[in-house]
Amino acid sequence: MKVLKALQREDLSDAVQAKFALVIPVLQATLGSLARDRAQRFGGYEHVTLADLARETREGTGDAGICFELAVHQAIEARNPLIHPLISEVLDEHMGIRDDADSILFGPEKNHVIPILESTQDALTEESRVWVGNRGQPPKLKRYIPQIINAFRRNEARNKLPRSISGIWKADLFLGGKSIDRWLGTTVKINPQQLVGAQGLRVGIYPKRNDQDTPRLDDDLNLLRIPLPYETAFMEAFYKAFFLTRAFLKADARVPPEINLPDAEDRFVTRELEHRRQFTVTQVIGVLHDMAQQTLLETEPVTEIVPAASLSEAGLQEAPRPEDISELISLSPFARTA
Repeated sequence: MKVLKALQREDLSDAVQAKFALVIPVLQATLGSLARDRAQRFGGYEHVTLADLARETREGTGDAGICFELAVHQAIEARNPLIHPLISEVLDEHMGIRDDADSILFGPEKNHVIPILESTQDALTEESRVWVGNRGQPPKLKRYIPQIINAFRRNEARNKLPRSISGIWKADLFLGGKSIDRWLGTTVKINPQQLVGAQGLRVGIYPKRNDQDTPRLDDDLNLLRIPLPYETAFMEAFYKAFFLTRAFLKADARVPPEINLPDAEDRFVTRELEHRRQFTVTQVIGVLHDMAQQTLLETEPVTEIVPAASLSEAGLQEAPRPEDISELISLSPFARTA
């Protein structure tokens, strides 16, 4: 699985520059999501043009859930002021975790995505423990990560996990504090109706539905519910950057019809992209850095964080996918209606 990490480092200033800054990670993630064999037809990722990317990009099923998981994780790690204080306060009040909240990205969506192994283990120490709400010493988490990932893929492997964490393979994140090295299995759902409890899960995160939806302990699910307000200045700008980029790619790397993209700022951004459609995505990203609010985001290159050897060691293999389906990881929490 290829993941791009992008953290907000300062407040938004010029709206157009901010959009250029936010288009960069969307393009990088979309480029990195192309299946390797498709990229190799152009000589590798570095040779894929914007026009090529538009023709090769496929939206995968399950994008909405993956987008939301990544958005929640990145917002916590970036200390987003409209999410991070809420998470920290709720974990302090209900779970006694008095550190500033930290997040470890773990469970991927089930369609066309490989579980994260090495990145999770690298984020944990030998003394990292997962709080499960039972009496006794909390289990050490790192030693069980390969088994948990195996259980994610194979029903028969789930019975081999300790009973107290037998359902932790459903976790999307581990929330906790790095200094105390204590973590909570967390499920993230873009649809609150899909929130379910399981042994080892302690937190459920989902979009806030109304003013009466507040953080609380759900005795039926044995979960701490944390509804998130996700309409923020940053996320609104990100939504626009995400949608304008998708609209641009769907229009064959050209300015989309005005009915699809009526915002004048968005159309200006896509015109700048269209002028460069025959240049490689890597070259265009370099130009966008100069045009963007350069210190808005700190980004890291797309990397493949689960090598085949690690999957083999964990007893896993990548699920087969049709040749016309890409490994698309989106970075915007967008819910598609059924």
